[in-house]
Order: sequence, then structure tokens, then C-alpha cells
Amino acid sequence: MDSAGINTKKKKLWLCGLLWWSLLLELTSGASFYGDGFIQLKATESSDHNVLRTRFRTSSTDGLMFLAAGQASYFLLELHAGRLQMKLDLGSGEQVLESEQGIQLNDLAWHSVEVHHVQLNVTMTVDKNSHTSIKMPGSHRYLHIKDGLYVGGSGGLDKIYLPRDLISFRGCMDDMVFNQHDLLSSLRAYTGYKNIYEVSLGCNPQFFANDEDPISFFSSRAYISLPTWNHHHQQATFECVVHTSAKEGVILYSSARDGGFVALEIQEGFPVAVVGKGGVKTELHSQTSISDRKWHSLKLHFSSKNLELTVDKEMVKSSIISHSKRLHLKGFLFVGGIDDGTRLEVRKVGLVSVSGKRVRGGSFKGCLRNIEINRVKMGLSNAVVTKDISVGCEPDKPAEEPSPVSPTNTPSPVLYIATPTPSLQMSTLAVGLDKRYGSDFVHLKNLVVQEGGRASLEAKHIKIFLDFKMLGIRQSQIMFRIEEQPVRGQIRLDVDEDQEENTFSMLDLWHGRVMYVHGGSEELDDFFMFSVSCSSRKPVPDYLKGSKLYRYNITVTPTNDAPELSLPEGNLFVLLEKSKKHLTTEVLKATDIDSNYTDLVFSVLGNLNADAGYLEIESNPGKAVTSFSYVDLDEMRVFYVHTGVRNSRIVLRVSDGDKVSNTVVLRVMAVELEYKIANNTGLEITQGETAIISSKQLAMQTNAIKQIVDIRYDIIEPPEFGELQRLHSSGEWRRTDSFLQRLLEKERLRYVSTFQDIQSSNVTDYFKCKVNVAGRANTELLFPIAVNWVKYQLVRNVMINMDKVRKVTLNSEYLLARAEGVALSDDVLYFRVLTTPKKGKLLLDNTVLMKNSTFSQRDLTDEKVHYELIDRPYEDTTDRFKFQLVSKHAQSENYDFQFSIKADINTVFMRNKGLSLQEGEGKLITKDELFAETLSTRDIFYTVISSPKHGRLARISQSNSNASYDNILTFSNQDILQERLMYIHDDSETTRDNFTFIASTSQEFKSSILDDEVGSKEGTFNISVQLVNDQKPIRIIDKVFHVVRNGQKLLTTEDLFYHDADSDFEDGQLIYTRRGIPIGDLVMVNDTSHRLFQFPQKDLEEKRVLFIHKGASTGRFVLFVSDGKNFVSGLLDISAYDPFLKAGNNTGLLVQKGQSVTFTSNNFSIISNLDIRDDQEVIMKLEEPPRYGGLYRNKTKVESFTQSDLKDGLISYRHDDGKHLADHFNVTVNAKGLQITQRVNVKVYLESHQRPPIMQHQETLLVEEGKPVKIDETKLEVTHEDNLPSEIVFAVKVAPSHGFLRRFVEAEERYIGTKLSPVETFTQADINKGNIQYAQVEPNKVNDTFVLDATNGVTDVSNIRITVDIIPLLIPLHVTNFTINEGASKALTEDVLRVTNRHFSGLNFFYNLTKPPHHGYIEHSQHPGVPITTFTRRQVEHEFIYYVHDSSETLVDNFTVEAHDTGLRKQSAAQTVYIELTAVNDEPPVITANKVLRVWVSSVTEITLEDLRAEDLDTPADELHFMVTPPSNGHLALKSNPMKAVLNFTQAHIDQGQLLFVHKGAMSGGFNLQVNDGVNFTPRQIFSITAKALVVNLEKNRPLKVFPGKLGHCSNISANCFFLFPMYHDLFNAKKAFS
Repeated sequence: MDSAGINTKKKKLWLCGLLWWSLLLELTSGASFYGDGFIQLKATESSDHNVLRTRFRTSSTDGLMFLAAGQASYFLLELHAGRLQMKLDLGSGEQVLESEQGIQLNDLAWHSVEVHHVQLNVTMTVDKNSHTSIKMPGSHRYLHIKDGLYVGGSGGLDKIYLPRDLISFRGCMDDMVFNQHDLLSSLRAYTGYKNIYEVSLGCNPQFFANDEDPISFFSSRAYISLPTWNHHHQQATFECVVHTSAKEGVILYSSARDGGFVALEIQEGFPVAVVGKGGVKTELHSQTSISDRKWHSLKLHFSSKNLELTVDKEMVKSSIISHSKRLHLKGFLFVGGIDDGTRLEVRKVGLVSVSGKRVRGGSFKGCLRNIEINRVKMGLSNAVVTKDISVGCEPDKPAEEPSPVSPTNTPSPVLYIATPTPSLQMSTLAVGLDKRYGSDFVHLKNLVVQEGGRASLEAKHIKIFLDFKMLGIRQSQIMFRIEEQPVRGQIRLDVDEDQEENTFSMLDLWHGRVMYVHGGSEELDDFFMFSVSCSSRKPVPDYLKGSKLYRYNITVTPTNDAPELSLPEGNLFVLLEKSKKHLTTEVLKATDIDSNYTDLVFSVLGNLNADAGYLEIESNPGKAVTSFSYVDLDEMRVFYVHTGVRNSRIVLRVSDGDKVSNTVVLRVMAVELEYKIANNTGLEITQGETAIISSKQLAMQTNAIKQIVDIRYDIIEPPEFGELQRLHSSGEWRRTDSFLQRLLEKERLRYVSTFQDIQSSNVTDYFKCKVNVAGRANTELLFPIAVNWVKYQLVRNVMINMDKVRKVTLNSEYLLARAEGVALSDDVLYFRVLTTPKKGKLLLDNTVLMKNSTFSQRDLTDEKVHYELIDRPYEDTTDRFKFQLVSKHAQSENYDFQFSIKADINTVFMRNKGLSLQEGEGKLITKDELFAETLSTRDIFYTVISSPKHGRLARISQSNSNASYDNILTFSNQDILQERLMYIHDDSETTRDNFTFIASTSQEFKSSILDDEVGSKEGTFNISVQLVNDQKPIRIIDKVFHVVRNGQKLLTTEDLFYHDADSDFEDGQLIYTRRGIPIGDLVMVNDTSHRLFQFPQKDLEEKRVLFIHKGASTGRFVLFVSDGKNFVSGLLDISAYDPFLKAGNNTGLLVQKGQSVTFTSNNFSIISNLDIRDDQEVIMKLEEPPRYGGLYRNKTKVESFTQSDLKDGLISYRHDDGKHLADHFNVTVNAKGLQITQRVNVKVYLESHQRPPIMQHQETLLVEEGKPVKIDETKLEVTHEDNLPSEIVFAVKVAPSHGFLRRFVEAEERYIGTKLSPVETFTQADINKGNIQYAQVEPNKVNDTFVLDATNGVTDVSNIRITVDIIPLLIPLHVTNFTINEGASKALTEDVLRVTNRHFSGLNFFYNLTKPPHHGYIEHSQHPGVPITTFTRRQVEHEFIYYVHDSSETLVDNFTVEAHDTGLRKQSAAQTVYIELTAVNDEPPVITANKVLRVWVSSVTEITLEDLRAEDLDTPADELHFMVTPPSNGHLALKSNPMKAVLNFTQAHIDQGQLLFVHKGAMSGGFNLQVNDGVNFTPRQIFSITAKALVVNLEKNRPLKVFPGKLGHCSNISANCFFLFPMYHDLFNAKKAFS
């Protein structure tokens, strides 16, 4: 494989390893620093805002935790004497900030720290509740980082501000974040960017080991460094217990001044003590070997003169030869080995363990325990630095000897064969490969290691099977290179330093120099990637050049780790005195990575001040507890309740049921409540909006730390222009009068500006509340609310002028508004309609705007708002609507918008008051109900575009016949004025009807009105129908009533039932009246002595009527049934025999295969004459159950059931999904001692039957009027893939209206079915055989329809509509009346004479006049003036035939015509064409009377027809106008106002006796007059008037005789009173004048 492919594969594996490292970091908490480790991140930055955040735990009192290094400025965080110390220099001098005194942070608990540097201010927060701060001197504010960031140590950085004896951190750190740098996010080094030295993942157990725990040293460089060995009185002692198999190794070494030292090592398995003093070295050899894998005790004691070494109580002793008096020890005391800095010194003094090949190692390999220095126990808790050690002792195993492998040897089997990645592809076997293994020459066996432990990788784990002899190399020359490190542990190599980094040889495997150390995570596997190469200088094959990668798997054996207890927020728990506070997982943190948290239980080991308070569980308040679960803690059910002194302590630990954690001490401090107003900023809001009030605007601050304190605000003065609302758990905002502080913190309180009117002044709102803190203190505060009030400006409000248009658009040119005080877009500025226009309607697009509807300014700009007239006005008028400007903020005052509307003389206006009539009645529609007109004409024509649904419109004929024109679609004002228009109700039970029409000045047929069309108007004529009780009761149930002889039985609606079709009548109200019953009696069911002669049907429904039989076996009696107005009579037949029980119906069941169907009384029922009053008495048992299914009641299989179950639909049959498509069961019915057995058949259909039948043919039938037509399969065919034609059954749903269906019975050779009794069902087979016919019977019909339903017994095809086209017996001639002017002519076109039926189209039949016109004639245009009586259809089409009026003064004419076709031998019925003639004013008026008028002086005299009269043959009297000059001896006047002179009057005034002459002046006179009819004038004439004085003579004057107390009559006959007038004519005039 080429080098590029190798590099690509290595890169992929490197990324894979990186992914595993990332996963590990997610699962493991923190990183371990062992006293000399560090992380260096090369970063350069400057900032005056810096934040450092981390968590740590340690038992060391000192150690560098973090350093941000610059040239002159720096940021340093370290532990100093158990307290945190931060040093910062920004260029103006160093400042030191320390954590609080008295709080030691080296207690192996987790502690958090945050340091904030903001310009010149620095604060440090420890465990979230301890705060210290300083202010930096000078003006320098920026921290300039040039030399990178360091964690745990300085990495040998040489800076003047760093001490030479700087102690690195030993312990665990987590979440080390500086600004944006997460320094512990990855523990993988990146060349040139990130360096990592002696730092491992997770928190190593050695930090928690005590002095009793043994210590394992597992590499040649392992060691522990302890503080300086102080010897008192020139004497020092070192003691330990050792277990090893090593022949050499350093056990103890300590330097001294002037080149002196003290050492204890193993030489060839024997302990040797060595002391160097004053240049003289003294050695003391023990004769007891300790390299036997057994425990041995060692003790080294020395003074300034003597040296003693005791091994297992065997002591050897020697004198120290030196001129120096005292040995001054210095530096660290090394146990088990030395560090690299001391190695050169040790080589100089000549220790055997650090010489030769061991010069780079030399450490002790094995276990040490019970270490004592100067009789003081020491252990890992005292260590300063550790390397390659672990807690606990694992006895070492002897190294596995190499077993040479050659092609002639058969190796022992191994567990795994390693497949290289990628696998080796060879066409032939490469040199040196064993043909038995080929390219799979690397065999691997998993390494097994305990969780958190270590294990050596030995020769048995990795075996190489090659022909080394053929290759010419030794097995020990095989080299392994670690390409990717394990992700959950580390590989420790105890090999020669001249070997390449991360490589080991087969020889190293033989000698146990390769060790895997697990990191303690809970994953049960690990792996590393390696390659195989050869260190020989000879040429080797490609497979030994390190180009292939192999994966080595490691199996981890889990162990139960002890839980860990920490105090994340520190060991101080602060609460308010005499209160209680939650203990949370932020206060107590329990970690157990291999146990479920639900198994953890906390124990209180002691309460150092029991009278201070106690712990309680929420569910049992007031009771002190000494233990609680993690679940209680996690769900916040644990409280500390303070009761007494302010300071106390609680000791706690946690257990997983097997192991217990470390112990922590929680200090409890109670403080007195203090509070203040933290925020009262008020609120600024725009009118109409909503604003959240949070703790940023309103808050009370207390001295409680993370303790819930109830702070309640009670509103004592609510806001004036808005309201306060709180958000409830339902998600709804509701008004509130009080709220809590936590509502403010959760932002669940808001102020809603509710004042919608325009505010004239800048008013401020507020609310006042009383604040209650913890129920102990009250204070009042006022919360101000500044409202930005909104105002509107109506910029434009221009009236729209409408002239000859029906619809206009409102846009911003007419209506424009703007808002002030808030920025509102046109989309949210609305116009609310307060009142709608009266003469039109407002539209938004096509939607009518009603009252309180809105449209926006944007709608106006986009021209979406329109105004449309409802009716065109017949006089100039205006219209308007009121509106106001609204938005979510405010609403304005009211405004008017106006429309100026010009009248149009062609606008149609109408009276439409509707019609009221009784059910089934016909009534005229007069001008009082419907009349349309324009200012210019009253000739209006109506087109019905939607006919009445429950009646018809009819026009009464003008002829003398009683015929009328039904279902008309057009009529005119003339029809209305002549009272010829009638609505006839169809007698249905409906209360309303209507028809829609178009009224137009145009006579043409109209189906719609175009936009902006003038002279037409649509309307709906409403008809109110008053229901009449005109429907007689109809008998629905008519059957024989069966009763047991001499027995009794309930009479119910199942035996007798009537229905009243009147829609407003309840059937239960029908009254039955019976006459005598010869064979029994009717009584009340609850009182048999109460005989019934009259009862309502409701009694039958409620089973209150009982029949008691006596007498003959059969009989009947009469019943009268009444609805209060109509009544009918009926007979109830009674049959009385012995008791019986029989089946009423037994239709069987139809069920789909494998499915169920309900078994009801519609399928099976029982008839009996027994008195069965409850269906539960009828019990049905399965005599023979179904074979291929079962009967079920509510999913439970049953063997019996009742008739009530059947009627309620509770029984179902379920098919067993077998192959049988037929089933049956026998039912035995028991009732009152009687019993019958019936068989019920079950038909099973397939799923395919559920698919509906297919309609193949559905064609129109063609039939001659009065004749039958055959229906065959070409006209009607329905099929189904799984059904025969005989199984497709048709049912007549809607019968034909003008004919009937009949079927031919082949066996009888005759048709069955008549108009009264038509065929209602037939099959497709009947159709296929041609046995079905439609017979047409009703004359004068052109079409017919009938509707069928088709079924295959399972599914239906519904509403099959068959249309019948009827060829008329008579030619269907239709005529249309017309109107012409007097003396004019009109062509008889197809609009007047037409045959519309398509069967007669194209035929050139001829027309024959049976009755010619009376006042005119019919002529051919090519032969004018010659009357004709016959003409053809073609002549009509070409408009050759004309009607010509004879110019007579007639208003109507008519003629009768017939159509004939000799070829077809058909003719039409005689049709009459009516002609309306419009008179033409062509005759001049003529004065036929002009006599001298004789009057009394100063009298008032009526001018009559005998005095003055004018006539005109073609002009009515009211249109004959007289024009006169002023009379010379008086004036003319009308009776309505005799004193007002007139010079114009009509002949109608004279006819009606309205014209008067009032005399004044001369005795003789007159006036000139002239008459006109609007076109023609009469010659001027003189009307003469003469006056005569009235003379009265007394003829008689005699006494009137009267009896006392009586009446007397005075008459002209009696002699006592009589006036004599000069002449009779004068007397008449005098009477008129005096009247």
C-alpha cells in the first residue's frame, strides 16, 4: 500500500479515536492532576472583561490551579494554606484577593469558584455564597496574555512573577473555563497548540486513599514524593511492609546538604541501606531476601553515627563513618522511586538500582503498606507528587517466558485472530508467512482488567506466527507501535528510553513492561490501535513495515464504587431564623456512577446543636428525621427547620446499600430577616399595549440566600387607566388584586392599558400596594406607570359623488387617517363601522361590512373597500355611515363619511311587501304587494329566475275561458294592474315560499343583471303560508288484533296506529272514539273497571289501553279518529282463539365472511295473542347453534336471549372466517308456557361482494306519447363480478310521473303492472330478456324520469336516474303574445310561433288560421294587402309573414292558428295569439257642447257636460286640456279651492263636476277657449256667460197650528210657508248655489 493510503487510514483512525475521547469526556467527571502535571494552551489575547470558572477537590493545602501568563501582566489562581488566593497584575502592581478566612477548601469536597475581572473591579465567589472583591490600582485595565494559559502547573515557565518553588496542583478539577476557553473539554494534546503532561481523565481514587491503604508501584519510573524528612535529635526512622518479586529497585531516597543522602534499595533481592555523609558512603546489607512475593516488614533507623536495618525482626547494624557531625536532609522524601530531576544525583552516588540498563528507571515494583516516618503514619494523603502508582495491592505475576515459534512448531491456540485494517490482499503468499495462517499472523487475546485497576499486557495477549528463520530475524525484534491510545485508560510503558516513543517490543511483553491502567469509567470495554514492524536492519516484507493497523480489545470487569458526597455550594447553609429551607442537590451532591440514584440513602450522623433545628420530610412536617433518600432530596421534599440557636452543624454521609461515602459537615447559620426595596423603576407603556412587570421593575430584596421567602403585594389602590393581570396555570390572564414576588420573577404579571378613549392631557397612571414580607413586615409603595397616549388625525374625509354608477371604491384619496404618539402601519390602523349606510352596502372585497366591522387604512390604499347601492334612487339623495378610528391602542371620536347620489330616471324602484295566504290557497298578486316602476315609465317586465318551490305562478287568461297559464316565467306590470297574476300554493305542509325575479324596462328574457346595468333590478317575493288543519289522519298499522279467547291483551301502537300529515300536529294528540264492541271491552290497564270510550293515541303509545275479550271468536268495532277538525273512521278486526305463538318475520342474516352482523327484530320476530307486556318474557334459546359461527351478546357467546335483546340490537352473529358461505341455527322461543322452534338461515358473502355493482349502461328512453317502450340491457345494465343478472335486483325509488313500469310474465304470457299498481321490483335478468317496459299514459308531456336503486344483496347503487324522452302526440306549438302600435304591422317570427321540441326540428309543416284577426289580417310581405290563412314554417323563419292592424281605435286583437304535418299525420292544438294595441294620437279633439251659461248674480255655478264638452277618439278625458283667457265677469275655479282662479283644466274636471264659475261684475261676459290633446288643437271658440238678479216674492204667510207638546210640519204644500221663484231653471241654480 502506498504512503498516501496509509496516511489517509491513519487520519480516519485518529478521528475515530478523537470521537471516543469526546464520548469519554461526556461520561467521566473532571481530570486528575498528580502534583507535577499541567495543561498548557497557547493563547494570545487582551481584554478588560475576564471570567474564570472552575470546580475542584483536593486534600493539598497548596497548589497552582490556573495561570494566564503575560510579559508583565498575569492572572494567577492558587491554593495557599487551604484558602484560595488570586493574584492579578494589570501593569500597575500586583493585587492579591483571598477567599474568606476560616473556610478550608482542602477537605476533598467539591468547591466552585468564579472570578470576574471587569475593568478595575475584581470579585471572587466561592461556593456561590462567599464573596470577596478588590479594586485594581492605577489606570491599566486590560489583561494582556502573551505566553498562554496554564492549568495545574506552570510547565516550567520562567517568569519573574513566578516563585522558584511553585507547587503544582494535586487533586481533581472540573469545568475549567476562562472566557471562551474550555480548558478541560479535551485531554488530547495538539502539537503547537495544546500540551498535556501527567493529567488523566476522571477523578483518581488515590486522592481519597487513607494511610491504611496499600500502594502499588507498577512501572520502573513509579514513585511517591512526600514532604521533607525531618529527623529529630539527629535520629530518623522509616518503616513499611513490602511485597515484591523484583530483584532491584529504590524503596527510599532523600537528599541531604553537602552531597549527602539516605537511601534504601533492593540489590539482587536483598534490602540494602545506604547513607552518604561528608563524601563517605556507608552501606548496610540485610541477609533476608524479600523478593519472594511475600509480605516483609522493613525498618530503617539512622542517627549521626549509627545505621540500623531490620527485616522481619532480623536486624543488621553499622556505624556511619564521617567527619561531619550532622546530616541535614532536604527536598522531597521519595518512596518507591525517584523523579527525573533527582535521577542524575542518584546516578552520581552510585545506587545499584539506578545504574546500567536501569539508569532511566530503577523504581521499586510491588506493594508497600503501613508506611511510617519517624513513627508517624504517612500515605497518599500526604503525597506531594505521585507517578505510576495505584491504591490497593495486586500480587505481581512472573513474566511469561518466550516460546519460539517457527513454521515447524504448532502453536497453542489463541482466542482471537487480528484482522489488519485494511485487510491484507495477496494473490500469492508473501515471504515469511506461515501457510496455515497466511496474512492473519497476529493473534490477540483480550486483556481483562478491573474497573479502575491495572493489568500487564503480556506475550500471551499478543502472539506473532511467522517463519522467523526464513525471514532471518529474531522474535524479540518484532516491534509494536501504539497508533491510537485507549480512550478509557492509559498504556504505561516501562521500556528503555532510547526506544521510540509509544513503542514496545515482543521482549517488553515477555518481561511485563507494558501495562494498561483503567481510568475508572463505567464502560466495560476499551481498545487501542497498533501497528507491527521489525527493528532488524535486514530487508523485511511490507507487512512488517508498520503499514497495517490492528485493534486490541480490553475487557473491563465492573466493581461497585463507593458513592461520593460533596457540597457544591460550600459547607455553609444559610437560612432565615425561625424558618425552614429546602435541602437540594445543589447543597448536597451525591455521585455514584455505578448505582441507581434511587438506591442512595442519606444518613445524619450527628447534629452538633440539636436545639438549633432539625431535618424533616415534607409529607410529615414537624417530625425530625435522621435519614432520607436521594429521591426525597431530588424532589425537594427535605427541609431544614430552624428553631433555636443561630449556628450549628450537621454531619452527613450517603450509602448505596453496599458502600458508604465520605463524610461531610454542613454548617448551618440562621440570620435575622432584612429587606429593602430593590427595584421600583416604574413602567413606560404605550396606550392600548401590554407590558410585563418583572423583578427588574419591581422587587423586594431580602438577605435570604436561595430560600423561598413569601413576598406578597396587596393592591390597595388599583390603576385608573388599566388593570393588573396574572397568568394562571391554565394559560389564561386574569385580573388580580394581589400577587407574589415569584410571579414577578417568572414574569407572570402584566399591566394592560385598557383606556381606549383619546386622552386630552398627559396623565400618568399608577397603583399603590402594601408589601408583606414573610408575614413579618409590611410596607407601602407606589408603582408609577407612564403612558404614551395615542391620538388620531383624520387627514382626509372627502364626500364621494355618484352619478350613473352603482358601485364606487373608497381609497386614500377620499379617506386617510394617521396616528400620533405611536408608529402605526396602515395594516393596524382600522376604521370601525358604527352605523351602516341605508341606501347601499359597504364591501371589503366581496364581504359585506356590518355594524362593528372594520377595515384598515391598508385596505383603503389597496382599493379593497367599496360602496354599492342596493337600489338606484329615483331622486337625488345622500347616504352616510358613521365610523371611528381604532387600533389596539385607542379609539377616536365618531366621524361621518358621506356619499352624494344623483338620481337616474331609468332606475327601477319597487313595492315588494310579499303575500300572505292559507295553505293550499291561490291568491292574486296586486300592485299593493308587488309593483315596480321608474321615473320615466311604468312599463316593467318581470322574469322569474327562481320559481316557487311549494307552489306556482299563474296568469289568468284574458279570454272568456276559465283556463290559466301555469308555471309562468314572465309577467308584466299590466298583468299586475289587470289582476291577472296569481300565486297558487301546492297544499304542502310548508309555512314559507318565495320566488326570485328581475324587474326590467326591457321586455327581453333576463337571467341575470350585468354590473352597472340601468333599468333592471332583482328582487325576492316572499310568501307566508298559514297552515291549515286539512290533512285527515291516515292509518299506518292496519292488521287483525289477536287475543286469547276470554282473555285480555294490551292494545298498543304495534296493533293500531294513525298518522296526521299536518306538520304542526303531534300524532299522540289524535283522539280515538269507539262505539259498542260486541265481543269485549276496552278498559284502563291500571283500572279495569274504567271503561274507555274515548282516549288519545298517546295512551296506546304508553301501553295504558287493555282489551278484554268475551263472547264470539271474531268481530270488529268502529273507531272514529279525529285531529280536532278532521276525522276518519276505521274498523279494528278482533280474532280470539286459543293461545298461539308463531314467527312474525324470519328474513335470515347476511354477514361478511369472518365478520359479525347484528341480529335484530327486523330479522326475526314473534307474533302471539298472549298478553305479553314485557319483551323480557319472550325467551329464545338456541336449540341448534350455528356450525360456522356463534351468537354473541356484548362480545360474550350466548345460548339464550330475550326478545328485548333483539329489539335493542344487543345480539350479533359472528362468522368463524371458514370456507363455508352458508350457515343456520335453530331458535326455540318460550313465552308463557308456549314454545315454537324456528330455523334462521345465514348467508355469508365475500369481501368482493362489498364492492358496489358497476353501472354499465344508463341511457335515455325514447317513447311516443301514449305508447310503451321496452327497456333492454343497452338502456339499463348493472353488473357485478361475483353476481348473476338474476341476483341484481332493482327497486323503484321514485316512480315515473307520466307513465308506469310493467313486467311481462312468460308463464302467464301477459303483462303485470298498471298505473295504479305498477311494478316496483325487477332483476337485471328481466331486463336482459326484454320483459320490462315503460308505458307512457299522461298526455301533453315531453319528458319523464324515474329513479331506481340496484343491489346485489350486499351493497347498493343508489339514485339511478332514467330519463324518458316523449315524442308528443300533437305538435307542441307555442305562441307568444305581442304588442304593436295602432295601425302598425309585425312580422310573425319564431319568437311568436315556435315548435320547441327537438323531434320536430327541421320539418317544414304549415300553419293554418282557424280564426283570423278581428281588427286586421295576416299577409305575405311579397303580396302586401292580400289576407292569407295558411303559410309555412320556412316563411315564418324567413320573416315573410306579417300581422297588419286595420288602424281602428281598438286596444286588443287575436287570431287562432294550428300547425300541420301531412307526412307525419300530426297536427298541433289550436293556439291563440293575443295582440295588445298601443293607441296612437292621430285624431284631433272636437268641442261637442258650448252653450251660454246662465247664472245668478254673485253666485257660484257648476259647469256641466251640457254646458261645455270636448271629445277625442284616441285621447282620454284627463289628457284633453282646456286653455282659457280670464273671464270678463268672474273667474273659473275648481271645487277643491273655489276662490283660486284657474286658466287650465281638463275634460275630466268637467266630467267629474269639479269645474265652477264664480260670478262677479258685469251681467254679460265670457272667455275664449281652446282644447288640445298634447298634439292636436281645436279652433279657438268663445264661451258666453250671462247673469240675472235673483228676486224673491212672499206668496203665503199663514199661522202654523200646533198642539201643545206636539210637532208641527212646515211645507210648501201647507199654506203657512211657500216661496215662489221666477222659473224652474233659476230655482235649480239657486238650490245649487245655496247648497
